[in-house]
Amino acid sequence: MSLFRLLTICFICLFALAASGHAQGSGVSDSLQTPLTPAIFQVDTTAVLDTVGANGSGIDSVVTYSAKDSVVFFPTSKRMFMFGETKIKHKEMGLNAEQIDMNWNTSQLDARGVADSTDSTGYRGRPEMIDAGETYNGTELSYNFKSKKGRISVADTKIGDGFYYGDKIKKVDVNVLFVGDGRYTTCDLEHPHYYFGSSEMKVQLKDKIVARPVTLYIDDVPIFALPFGVFPNQRGRRSGIIAPAYGEDSRGRFLEHLGYYWAISDYTDISFRADGYTGGSWRLLSDFRYALRYTFTGSLSGFVGRDITGESTDPSFTDQRRFSVSMNHSHTINPTTQLIVNATVASATAYRNSNYDPRTRFANDNILSNVTFTKRWEGATAHSLSINMSRSQRTIAGDTVQVDYDNLPAISFSRQQSFPFRFGKISSGGEGYKWYELISYSYTGDFRHALNDVQKTPGVNVFEQKSKLGARHSIPISASAKIGYFSFTPFFNYSEVWYNKGVKKEFNMADSSVTTSEFSRFSAVRSYNMGVSASTKIYGIIQPGIAGITGLRHQITPTLTYSFNPDFSRPSFGYYDSYIDANGTEQKYYKYENGLYGGPPAREQQILGLNIGNVFEMKTASRDSAGQENKFRLLNLGVGVSYDFVRDSLKFSEIGMNYNTTIGSSLNLSGSASFNLYQFAKDQTNPQTGRRINKFLLKEEGKLAQLTNFSFTMSTSFSGEKKSTKAGPIVSEEDSIKRATGGVYVGLSDQVPPDFSIPWRLDLSWTFSQNQSNPDVIIRNSSLSAALGFNLTEFWKFETSTSYDLVRREFLSPRVSVYRDLHCWEMSLSWEPIGQFRQYRLEIRLKSPLLQDVKVTKTDRAGGF
Repeated sequence: MSLFRLLTICFICLFALAASGHAQGSGVSDSLQTPLTPAIFQVDTTAVLDTVGANGSGIDSVVTYSAKDSVVFFPTSKRMFMFGETKIKHKEMGLNAEQIDMNWNTSQLDARGVADSTDSTGYRGRPEMIDAGETYNGTELSYNFKSKKGRISVADTKIGDGFYYGDKIKKVDVNVLFVGDGRYTTCDLEHPHYYFGSSEMKVQLKDKIVARPVTLYIDDVPIFALPFGVFPNQRGRRSGIIAPAYGEDSRGRFLEHLGYYWAISDYTDISFRADGYTGGSWRLLSDFRYALRYTFTGSLSGFVGRDITGESTDPSFTDQRRFSVSMNHSHTINPTTQLIVNATVASATAYRNSNYDPRTRFANDNILSNVTFTKRWEGATAHSLSINMSRSQRTIAGDTVQVDYDNLPAISFSRQQSFPFRFGKISSGGEGYKWYELISYSYTGDFRHALNDVQKTPGVNVFEQKSKLGARHSIPISASAKIGYFSFTPFFNYSEVWYNKGVKKEFNMADSSVTTSEFSRFSAVRSYNMGVSASTKIYGIIQPGIAGITGLRHQITPTLTYSFNPDFSRPSFGYYDSYIDANGTEQKYYKYENGLYGGPPAREQQILGLNIGNVFEMKTASRDSAGQENKFRLLNLGVGVSYDFVRDSLKFSEIGMNYNTTIGSSLNLSGSASFNLYQFAKDQTNPQTGRRINKFLLKEEGKLAQLTNFSFTMSTSFSGEKKSTKAGPIVSEEDSIKRATGGVYVGLSDQVPPDFSIPWRLDLSWTFSQNQSNPDVIIRNSSLSAALGFNLTEFWKFETSTSYDLVRREFLSPRVSVYRDLHCWEMSLSWEPIGQFRQYRLEIRLKSPLLQDVKVTKTDRAGGF
């Protein structure tokens, strides 16, 4: 054997023996190997050590390591020294450093950087450890694989959205760090705009940070100090103090919304808040919320307070007690069954002059409560059931409250359209059915019980409750058949209403009054109407070939409908009664006029109605290589009129017209108008009043019709091209989806957060309406609305909106909003300069959701809560 082969075999055996001793971690000494002689490898690849089950190593999984320069290993002492861009990977822990020392006996590693004046930090290869998604940096780092404990010198660490700096960071548990002479911030700059400094910090990962004492520094200037501080260390819900806002209004200076938020569990939370005013007003509020994803969500909210305005000697002095309790619950029992509860009980003055949210400030004149249960049965013929209970509360005058239980309960059952004579037959495209197989029907039945407050004496706000019961059944029957170019649809609608009470009226000749008495008995009111409609489509097409226009199409859809119902006031039906007044005139009345449902028509009707729909479209030549022509809808125009054959006068209805179109991609036009064919006769005693008489304008005045109503709306919107930007509030992924889909999202100061990705946007609309049922009395309404938003700079956003009443010549609810992105801070200014709810709100706060309650708020407004 040659000397070269012998040396090669010896080297391979020595290498295998060293690697085996390293990987298995045996503590038995080998007398054939010198303890102080290291194995030296120059490596530029990754080595894998299988340490599972190793004696005394304390490491229970594979360790992957690499070094660009060299690895020095002492097999007997089981120590390894790595040099040059070293890396170690173990489970979820990864470590990069210039130098790493590893002791396999104690499972301890030490990592360090190397002083380098050419590096901006003064060190090259500073240790960086990533453990379970958290990043730790420092000049020196020690870590124990077995105990999961470590220590970092001159450290900076990123955990979640926060950064920690300290002379030493010591990891004493898997989720606990101690930071000496530490700083905490969410600002990602190398020299942060702000930080909280403390000599002692305890960091509980994904929970909170406890520091004592703690000082807030802004631009290295101490602003204020506290004996201790607790900061959240994760996004989402977390318990803590709710920071107050301060301001001033007619009740004096105030602090509002000071309180505490308690995240009870993953499914429930509750908040307690208080408002206090120097004038003596106060309010206590609480909100309890609960949720179980895909099953139910809900809340229970309420407040109680006292509102004092002015001095006790002032004529306008008010002192009011207020309370409100609200419950909201939405429960999806299964995919076809749902329960929804929206209930509110409040004092008469609970919301009077109280709401400064422009979206809801006028929504509390009538307090509504509803409980609704719905159930659907799906299949070839679907059914649905709805049970509703409702309550309405209205403030009549002062503290007088009128309460109505309109549905106590209301039960409704419906069956969708069914074809009783098909017997399961299915025809593709609806063709091939016999005439009787086209007959369909549906059914809707509902029962209602109501309990309403009724004035005992007209004009006097003293109420008594009256109970009402009723049920209604509706069965529409129809068929649809196509004969040639025409579609015919005969129909028959049947309705039956049940009551348990009715009224009887008698005229008193002595005092010319009408006495109304009530009778109790079961009564059924049956009514029907029938008719037939016919429709077709007519197309007109021209191909001008001018200016790129390849085609113009006009689609006309005329629909002619005849309907009939008898006079249900005839004595043979028994639904109406009458009395003779002082002038000897018979006065008819519906015997169930106080019922829950309206009565049948009190006169015969034979109505022929004509509606003509028009659609104008244009097609232009393609401008690209694909050859696809462009289609545009130019105008939708509908016109309708009807004629009643049995009416004694004014047989023609008004001519109604509606239209809409879009010019380009941004200008929308729509409107409606109505015209009367009959002459208007003025009242000789009062020229401002009058009525239409049975004389055609065409014959009397030489014109076809007279305009009675007209409305027109024009709106447009322009915006700059959307771009990518990091400016603006921090918005979670869930809220980003809500913003993109138009869902509800509320940010700073309860406003929709500014969107810096759209550099500018302008929305304009003009509405105009005119009523002239009496040609001499013209009532006009016209307003111009505008909303403008634009980025003043990369970090400034300006938005304003207002409406201007062109008739009254006054501005309505102007609003100005200014937002400034201050990197890790944000500023918002909201200002409503005029009106009953004039106010402003200035707020500066930290942008991070973790510290959103670190803020300064200044508010000034007029009015009450």
